[in-house]
Amino acid sequence: MIKTRDLTNLIDYMCENTQSNKIDFNTLLDSLDARGFGPLLIGPSLITILPSGAIPGVPAICALFIFLMCVQILFGRKHPWVPEKIKTFSFERKTFVKYATRIKPYTEFIDRFIYPRMTFLVRGHSKYLVALLSCFLAISIIILGFIPFAAIIPAMGVFLLGLSLMARDGALFLISLFFVGVSLTLLPYGLSKLIG
Repeated sequence: MIKTRDLTNLIDYMCENTQSNKIDFNTLLDSLDARGFGPLLIGPSLITILPSGAIPGVPAICALFIFLMCVQILFGRKHPWVPEKIKTFSFERKTFVKYATRIKPYTEFIDRFIYPRMTFLVRGHSKYLVALLSCFLAISIIILGFIPFAAIIPAMGVFLLGLSLMARDGALFLISLFFVGVSLTLLPYGLSKLIG
């Protein structure tokens, strides 16, 4: 069993490679793109899950970013493109770093249980299934964003899907399906809040 520090290392990488006072999505894209598809899902979903997701507009922008990344994966685009308005959307770096530092003991604990297993679920063409599920979850983040804290549920699904790809951990992929199911269950209620 090979244990990793994938999650903690990624959070450290995000903190270290965003040096200005604000983090914009162009910087996020540049820092995570070289690390593969998994981190491109983990980055914005983690921002939504942390208290930084309480900043108005952040969950919706993160969801749009996730959706755009996934659609481009489904269409086979190798280098992701993001509209200028999303690229330039920014939030305080110190807010993200503050909470990223606070959760580090927890990510180090989680990393003890993350390792390559059931890899047949997360290799080859599985990234297309992950992209499809993440598209649905991104839409759910936007819709459930009208319910306090509900957007965290689909964001957790995206987070686990991205982590499963990055760590080649099929068990995380299976756990993510629980959050997909809960998001699907909550969606009609979210739509009623949005429309009504």
